[in-house]
Amino acid sequence: MLTRRTRIGIIGAGNVGKTLAVALMHKGYPVVSTASRTFESAKALARLSPGCVAYPDLQGAADAADFVFITTSDDAIRPVAEAVRWREGQTVVHCSGAASLDVLESVQEYGAVPGGFHPLQTFSSVEEAVKALAGSTFGIEGDEETRKSLAALAEELGGTPIFLRPEDKALYHATVVMAGGVLNTLIGAVAELWAQFGIERNDALKAITPIMAGTAETLFKNGLPDAGAGPFVRGDVGTIRKHLDAMERQAPHLLDVYCKMALAGLHIAAEKGVAPPENIEEIRQVLTEVIER
Repeated sequence: MLTRRTRIGIIGAGNVGKTLAVALMHKGYPVVSTASRTFESAKALARLSPGCVAYPDLQGAADAADFVFITTSDDAIRPVAEAVRWREGQTVVHCSGAASLDVLESVQEYGAVPGGFHPLQTFSSVEEAVKALAGSTFGIEGDEETRKSLAALAEELGGTPIFLRPEDKALYHATVVMAGGVLNTLIGAVAELWAQFGIERNDALKAITPIMAGTAETLFKNGLPDAGAGPFVRGDVGTIRKHLDAMERQAPHLLDVYCKMALAGLHIAAEKGVAPPENIEEIRQVLTEVIER
């Protein structure tokens, strides 16, 4: 059971590890040890959490702690876990969204208990990520006691825990990437389209960001399908045809992206019940024809 008397270690001193160290410190949990790929990065994390000791080796950091978070890159989790001689009763938790508990198989050979604790948040900077943890969702794996401890920690950090099965992880992480990384790609494509009428990328982003923020706020308040708006919700076939014609002339390489994304969300637009069903069906046919030609 994770308590404020539990000695916590963090292996992996990137932004995720640093964010977790600061967040735990703010809640009164003792982060006593850390190690990382370089000793310098471990020392940088230790400076953020009074009482934390940076170790030049993984074993030293693991030996000093009862509850160890592995916050390395996904590819490094298994090698890190296999490089340590764990002890019975330790809990070893990775923070990957894509990996399941199979990457921690080796810890069980020593009698340690594996777990998963994935904060559904971006970690571009430690300061911003610490603030953003409150309100975030945490994907959790483990046995009953581990799930209970990690769920309580998620709630104490201001988040909401969800419990995942091993077979859920890849799809779960795909949704995370769609909501984050793929969104960046989409906005990059939008900015590229703005360049067609002479607006540079940074200026385009400044113009687009408010509507993104407004959409996110409406989604949070009203959910789907009520947050939907625009020509697909209205069933405005004429406007959509204008979009397609313009993109075919000026940005044909993005036409397929527009159509496939619109088609993927068309059922949500229909759910709102504003557009006549025949308009929704016509839009579906128009989009499908463009994709298939």
